[in-house]
Parts: sequence; C-alpha cells; structure tokens
Amino acid sequence: MAFVLFTGLSVVSALTGCANGPAASVHAGRTAAPDTITLFPLGDYPQDVDHWIDPASPSYDTPFLAPDVQHARFDALYARYFGTGPDDPSPWNRAYIDGYVYSDGGSVITALQERRLDQFDNTDKPRGRISYGMNFVPHTAAWIDAIARNVDPGQFASAPAYDPSRRAIATSALLVRELPTIDPSFYDHRIAGEGYPFDNLQVSAVRPGTPLYVLGTSADGGWRYVQTPDVQGWVRSDGVARVDDAFVATWRAAVRTMPGVVIAASAPVRDHSGVFRFDASAGTLLPLQPTTSANMQGIVVPVREVDGHAVMRAATLADSEIVPAPLSATPRHLAWLLKALVGRPYGWGNTNFDNDCSAELQSIFAAFGVWLPRHSSTQMRAGDMIDLSASTPAERLDYLARHGQPMRTLIYIGGHVMLYLGNTALDGPPVPVVYQDIWGLRTADNSRRAVIGGSVFLPLLLRYPEDPDLESLAATPIFQICILGMPKSGEPHHEDNGNAAG
Repeated sequence: MAFVLFTGLSVVSALTGCANGPAASVHAGRTAAPDTITLFPLGDYPQDVDHWIDPASPSYDTPFLAPDVQHARFDALYARYFGTGPDDPSPWNRAYIDGYVYSDGGSVITALQERRLDQFDNTDKPRGRISYGMNFVPHTAAWIDAIARNVDPGQFASAPAYDPSRRAIATSALLVRELPTIDPSFYDHRIAGEGYPFDNLQVSAVRPGTPLYVLGTSADGGWRYVQTPDVQGWVRSDGVARVDDAFVATWRAAVRTMPGVVIAASAPVRDHSGVFRFDASAGTLLPLQPTTSANMQGIVVPVREVDGHAVMRAATLADSEIVPAPLSATPRHLAWLLKALVGRPYGWGNTNFDNDCSAELQSIFAAFGVWLPRHSSTQMRAGDMIDLSASTPAERLDYLARHGQPMRTLIYIGGHVMLYLGNTALDGPPVPVVYQDIWGLRTADNSRRAVIGGSVFLPLLLRYPEDPDLESLAATPIFQICILGMPKSGEPHHEDNGNAAG
C-alpha cells in the first residue's frame, strides 16, 4: 500500500519549533503550580485520510482481510449477538445465560454489585480514591446509600435461571453504567489523567437493535441491569423493550438474510411515519429491506410500545449511511469509515456516546463483520498476539514497521489500543503510522497530559520534538501487537464486568 511520505528534516524542524512544555501562570504576584493539562499541537501531523490511505494506490481496492476470513468472522459476530448454539454467547441464548451468566447462581452478580457500591463509597477512602461529582464536591454517604437502595443487590439471587420473558432489545442508544445513576464519579481533577472525561461509573454504550437479557431492575423502575453481547451494566429502562419468541425469530432471520451496518459516525433514524427513533452510530447492525427510494436503503428498526414490548417498524437511511454487511475490507472502505470518524471527540467509556480507543476500533471492524472485545487489553485476543514488552522502544517500532500488517494490526500499550496503518518516512528508518482515539500523551513522570482528545492519525515517534518531556507511545511498560485473521479457537465468551473503557 502506498503512503504519502513526510520530507525528513523539514518536518522535524517544524515540530521542534512548536514546543509547548509545562508553563507556570502568574496571578496577583504569585506563581501557580504548572497545569496538569496542556494541548498537544497537531498542525504538523496531517489529518487528511487520503494523505495516509492513498486513493491512487494500486492496492486501494485489494482486501486486507480475505473474503473467507471476513465471512468466518461475521458468523462469529452473528453468534455473539443472535446465536442459539451451546457455545454462542448471545444474550438471547438460554445455554449462555444458564451456563455462563448464571454459572454460579445470582450470587456472583450480587457480589459484583456490592463491590461496586463499596468502590464508590467514600467512607474511609484515602484522598486519591475519593470520588467527586461534577461540582468538585466529594460524594456523600447519603448519595451512595440512596444508590444502594435502588440497586437492591439481593434481587439477583432470587431468580438465577434463564427466563424467556427477560429477553429484550435496545430501542435507542444506551449508556451502560456501573450503578443506576447518571451522576458522574471523578477522582480529583488536580491529578493528571483524572477528572473529566474519566467518569468511573461509565462502562460502555449499547447500540440500537442490540439483543439484551434483563438480569435485574432498580427499585424505582428507571433502570435495568442487562447482559449485552459485550458487557454487563445498568441502562435506562425507557430504551429497553421486551421481546417474545416471534420477535426473536423474525429479527434473527432478518439480520441473517439481509444484514446492514451503519458506516456514518451518527445517523438519525426516523420511521416511515416521520417519528424520530434514535441515532445509530457506526457499527450498528440493523436488518435491511428493499425500497424504491433513490439513494436510500430500507431498514427495520425496533420500537418500544407503551406496554414495554418491542415491535418492528420500517425506516430508511441514505445508502451513504448504511450498507450491506459485512463491508468488504479494502483500503477504500476503511477510508470511508475513517473520513466519518476522524477528528471526533474522545469519550471515555462512550461518554456522550463518543468513542474511546477500544470502542473506535470496535465500531470500525464491526463494519467489516469482525467483532472485537470492548476492552483494549482483551482486543489482543482477537488475533495472533506478539508481546514486545521486553524489547526497547526502538526495537518495538522496528519490528512493527517490518512485520506489522497494515490495517489489521492492533497495538496495545496498557490501557490504550491503536490501529497500525503502515509506514512513513521522517529522515531515517520507516516510522509506523497509527490511527487512534486518544485522550492525550503523558510525561514520563506522569505529572501532566498533553491533550489530543479525539481520533487522529499520528506517527509513532521515539520522541515528540514539539514537547520533549512527553513519553513515547512506544516506551510504555506493555507493548503488544495483534494481527487479525481467522477467529481464535477457544475465544472467551465474556468480558470482564468492570469498566470496559480503555
């Protein structure tokens, strides 16, 4: 694959002139402590997709994943969402709910809820682990006690077995929370890497049309504790609709026969009556249906009726917003997706329904029919993993530049994951280029963040000339790469029930 190359010294010189190290501010004759947040200048790093994925390349329409690999991956994705086999980890699958989710009875879920309540209880916590609300005030005992009453942890042990009436579907985009509250929980914002957007109660998000299994309900009825194809967590009740055997059978068949996947960053969906139903983000799976409208694609959407049951409604989206799934995994189609996503804000755990690093890659590869786990660390299980943690930063980058497979190599550095696109030149050996959704770069002493705050293209450098105090992304204690191909045998069926962001 061809890449537009930087010209060696001219770029390095320009970056050196952009240094913005930590600065102290002066107010009323006193010098304040250095900021824990500065901004990382991206002006010399092109963010034009065509700069990195060249439309003139002869490989622009050559698949980077073979069609048979894609179809095998899509079968695995379908099984995770809708499967009925004994090993299919679908929330609608009795075997999965009884055999895995309730493998030790509801006591496991009860214990998890109690651990979470303890985690967010400020009683006897050291200063660095005290949680704050958005008003910078520590959460009170009354706050966590009210949440505990709403959780009612004992409910999860009362019916620890599959019940078909607990099957459900998401009828809107849903934030997944550690506890049933919209209140955020931040650690002290004066600590580098804490405060907004790192709400420790935020787990992930659920796309519309996603199968769910309801494990519990809050005492006030406003929340459901659900099993999704990715995580467990609390979601708002008004975006959850119950499904029966007829709905499940029809929806499964429709997705299997005419699957569609959203490739827009966010597509507003209105049904044929003109009623707005939800925003569908990239990676949303919905059944397609024929339409006579030019440049439009017919779709089926789930709708929650007044009685809480799901029904199906017809709708349309532009054919630039949804395509038959899986989308052929070519550089051209990856460029389509990246043009929709690059530059969008970073969202820890899908805060504000924006992506973090692992959610960004999950959204991209869902379009190609490839399911990735929700957490950055477990995404390394999605292919052949090579652990380079014992190597020097220079050796890591050299290995990646020589052996990485462009567009299907993931890089994990501990709490963060990136997509390798290929190499560029910066006055020396080839330099790997990555696409990533990142909050920022840290200093070696972890005292400051140079915030990027979104999805960007960035060369992996040993040193950032514009801010020499920053630690290279290749210098972290963990450095692993994962090359995607066929589904891994023995792939784990379930993610850690903790926060999935990262």
